[in-house]
Amino acid sequence: MIFFWPFLWGYGLGSLIWDIAGIALFFIVFYLFFRHGSFIRWHNSSNEPCEILRHRYASGEITKEEYEQKKKDLGC
Repeated sequence: MIFFWPFLWGYGLGSLIWDIAGIALFFIVFYLFFRHGSFIRWHNSSNEPCEILRHRYASGEITKEEYEQKKKDLGC
């Protein structure tokens, strides 16, 4: 936040508004990153149920018929 410090002293209301906007943007990005763990995991999380289903089928936990039905139910 040292970057914003000089603008708080004597440059007027306009720079104060930009400072607040910059700080708000920082916290929004911070929140989004930690809310989802990382942007990579956030992007790939929609495929997780299908991956679990494939793993269960490959390990022999479910039969081919169960796999096909669950795959259709999940829309994989």
